[in-house]
Amino acid sequence: MKNLTKDEFRTYCLLFAANADFNITKQEIIAIGAKIDPEDFVRVYNWFEADSDMERIETIQANKTQYIKSDDDKQSLIKELKEVFFADGVFDSVEKSIFFMLKKVL
Repeated sequence: MKNLTKDEFRTYCLLFAANADFNITKQEIIAIGAKIDPEDFVRVYNWFEADSDMERIETIQANKTQYIKSDDDKQSLIKELKEVFFADGVFDSVEKSIFFMLKKVL
């Protein structure tokens, strides 16, 4: 588990959303890249790829209390997650399940 900065946490969550269907598309990378510093993106992407699914969830859970302090914080991140989920024009049942799980985790 990693202690992330706020931007790293956002990036990590957005990558988790993009990877929900086990395929991060070019559109999803563009959607994330528009919000994140390129160096931060590459660094967090490498961490994300090295982690197992369980480590990813643990990392999100461990860092959320530091960065999700209000309902506004949560809603802002959920809005960004939705943008990533819809970036490739597909929001299938697997992605929906991951989205609802993320909402509960956050």
